[in-house]
Amino acid sequence: MKDAIVIPVTALRRIFVMLLLLIALILLVLVVRTQLFRAGISTLFAPSAAELIERNLYQAVFLANGSTYFGKLQEQGSDWFVLSDVFYISVSDQSGTQLIKRGTEPQGPKEPMIISRQQVLFIENMRDDSDIVTLIKKFKSGQLPTATPPPPTVAPTTGRPSVSPSPSR
Repeated sequence: MKDAIVIPVTALRRIFVMLLLLIALILLVLVVRTQLFRAGISTLFAPSAAELIERNLYQAVFLANGSTYFGKLQEQGSDWFVLSDVFYISVSDQSGTQLIKRGTEPQGPKEPMIISRQQVLFIENMRDDSDIVTLIKKFKSGQLPTATPPPPTVAPTTGRPSVSPSPSR
């Protein structure tokens, strides 16, 4: 037995224990990873709406009631959005399609517009060269006249309240 290689038993035990620890660590990582993704923790790494809203651009905000507003949007807590510099499009038979600066309506709304997150269907960051943004820039520079919303339609008095559809529908 002169040519035999002798490995001490303590060295074999260390190697065996290290292999067992490595296998246990790999199994632990796999189990934890599977449980985290199953529990939905992966959504923690998804960007929030606030991170996706580009503050230097205008946004189009599409609401559940069919209305669309254009302006500068900010997330306000987890339940609300705040829209400032608000515009919308009005379509009528008399005046055609017009860009309206919000605030001239009969109820006299003030800025900002506060919108419930539950009413928002989706939001789009608008390109700086889009038709709507171009109209907003012309309006702000005085090149586009101030457009006011069409007067509300008055129904003949029949004792019952009447509801007329919004111009955007």
